[in-house]
Parts: sequence; C-alpha cells; structure tokens
Amino acid sequence: AHQEWAFLQMKNLAVIGRVTETANIPGADLIIQAVVVCGASGKWNGVVSKETQVGDLVTVFLQDAVLPPSARWAFMEKHKWRVRMARFKGVPSECLIVSGAPNMQPGTDLTEALGVTKFEKPIPAGMAGDMVGSFPSYLPKTDEPNFQTVDFAELMKQPFYVTEKADGSSCTAWYDESGLRVASRNWELKELTATGAHNVYWRTARAYKLEQLPIGMAVQFEVVGPGVQGNPMGLQKLEGRMFGAFKRDDDGRWARLTVKDFPPVMPTAKEIAAPQRPHTADELRTLAAIRYGNGCHGEGVVVRAVDQSWSFKTINLNYKG
Repeated sequence: AHQEWAFLQMKNLAVIGRVTETANIPGADLIIQAVVVCGASGKWNGVVSKETQVGDLVTVFLQDAVLPPSARWAFMEKHKWRVRMARFKGVPSECLIVSGAPNMQPGTDLTEALGVTKFEKPIPAGMAGDMVGSFPSYLPKTDEPNFQTVDFAELMKQPFYVTEKADGSSCTAWYDESGLRVASRNWELKELTATGAHNVYWRTARAYKLEQLPIGMAVQFEVVGPGVQGNPMGLQKLEGRMFGAFKRDDDGRWARLTVKDFPPVMPTAKEIAAPQRPHTADELRTLAAIRYGNGCHGEGVVVRAVDQSWSFKTINLNYKG
C-alpha cells in the first residue's frame, strides 16, 4: 500500500562525506564552516576541525543519529549522544562531521559498522499505555525524510503544499473489525496503563471521537500540548494536528487519501504560505524559519504533494528542540 514512499525512506544515519567548501568562523579558533556531500544521503552544512581541507573524506552523522559512547566523540556525551540541529559561534550545523573516514565513496553507509541507532521520541512519561505490539506493518510510519536526502527541486515541480511541523508525538489511529486501535510511532498501545491511567494518544483520539471512524479508515496526527515534548507550542490542552489519512480497499490494502478531502475529524497541520516554489536549499531553510503562535521558534515545515505521494521535512535552523 505504501511502496511509492519507499524511495524517500532513508535509513542511513552515518555516512562517508567529502568536504566541498569551507569558511572561517569569526571568533572561532578550533572550528570552521563546511559543506559536505554524502552521495545519495545529500548535501549538508556543518562545522569541522580547523585542519580539515576541501577534498577530505569525513564521517557524517545525520540528524537524529544516536552515537555509541566513544572517546572519539566524547564531546557528544553532554548531548546524550544524539545528533540534532545546533549552533557553534552562531553558525548553524545540520549534522555532526567528524574528521577521518574509510577511503570509500561518499555516501557509503557506516550506520551498522559504527553501531549508530536512530533517536525515537520517548512515550510521554507516566502516560504511556502498555504496549499491545509493534506498529502495524500495513501502515507507513510517521517519519518524513530530511530535504537533503531527496531531489526536492524535482519533486516540487508537482503540486504541493507546506505545513507547520508541530513539535509533539506522532500518533496513528485506525478502526477495524476489532474497534478503534491507537499507536505511537513504533508501538500499538492499550488505552489504559497498568495503573488505570489514560495515555495521551488515546486521550486525544477519544477527544476527537475517532471511535466514530468508519471501519477501514485510519488517520495520522501529531499529539501536542501539555505533557508532550515540553509543550513548545504553549497550548492549554491536548490537541491533534492531522497530516495523514488512509482507507482500506477490498483487497485489504491501506491506500493513502488526500487529507483535504478527508472528513474533518480534527484540525489539520497549519498550512504555511509559500510565496514561490523554493528552488534552492537556502530558500527551503528560509521557508522553515517559522514561529509558533506563542512566539517560540517552530521545529520547521513539511512539504507534501497534493496527491500525498511524497513528503519531506526541513528543520528550522533556529530550532532548539
């Protein structure tokens, strides 16, 4: 049902890159700016040690990579070994670049060889239901690729729209012959915890009466508000932001629907006006420099095909996370 999105699902978290540009950083004695090209894993901006030169091969850890503890990158311990958007002397860094790499082609995957894993947002503490099982294999997980890993200029020749990337926890709810079912990004959850408490995913699903979905319908949404990821949007109550919808066909396959044509079961992700079609990475980054309604820097934007056939995200360079 979702093979058409497979080409967008980049699993590489650590790759070989080649430095193609460098620039000095005012006031920095040990680091310089750099652009690295990583084959199919894209072109990224970051910082490197000052002795690095154009043409050098480097090891590049992409966003949400979790590094195994090592003296080689001991400075990452204070970041809990997770790679995310950061600033050094005011210069944004979209990835982690470490000097040195095997003499292999840029883009060569080092994820497994280096023991790197992907960061997953934890289920909100104290509110997670007991797990029923893994996320269902017949629905796609809620995780767009970064724009650096897709041919965004080619994709955006098709009709698209841009939405705010709400900083919360992803949820999938679907209705089948057994009733309403709810999952976080990786796990299907019971409605109640072992102590009898409702978890945020089920609470949000019930708030929008998703038990009234027809059999064979599914929605994907972000759960945002108090108790979820620090509530960066400053909301007063739990809310949902719908960004995906599916319908099961007669053969049992779940096909993606156009969100705008789906019944309005909850608010959709806030649409962002794009003054023109972004042609460059810098134009995408400018588009992603959003703020939430409370004035805080937003996480970024998601660009999505009108026919729902593809999507990708661009993280706000000012986003702290």
